[in-house]
Amino acid sequence: MLVGMRILLAALSLFPLAAPYELLIKIEWKSFLNPYFFVAAGISAGAMALSVFLVFAAVAGMSSKIVFDRRTATFSYSTEAPVVRRTSQVLPLSDVVRTEIGVRDEDEGAPTYRVRITVKDGTVFESGPSWSRDEVDRIRRRVDQFLATVYA
Repeated sequence: MLVGMRILLAALSLFPLAAPYELLIKIEWKSFLNPYFFVAAGISAGAMALSVFLVFAAVAGMSSKIVFDRRTATFSYSTEAPVVRRTSQVLPLSDVVRTEIGVRDEDEGAPTYRVRITVKDGTVFESGPSWSRDEVDRIRRRVDQFLATVYA
């Protein structure tokens, strides 16, 4: 997840908080024991839950990075998030068995594409998603060309 997306999600989490303010604080309820208050409280609870979810997505969304290093003949795969410790795996380029394009069909909307790198032990490393198959195919071809030049 890019930093800009994290900032956007955090900013969007502020908008649902308008409902509790408008429905519970600004009105200055005289009595809490009426059906209108309970409706307002229910709407406010849902809005606050949405805000919490958006903040959680902003701070817990994973970012991954794949780096190919010609000098050391390795590739590294790392994942991290603001609230999750960085993990990294470094493998020799000779362990790469296959590169391919992975497709993930979304319930709503267009499918997303990823570069998938399979290593000898069967582990599959995936790049971040993209809606452009052409872009992902270009990246996969560059990886294949890089691997071919290393072992040429």
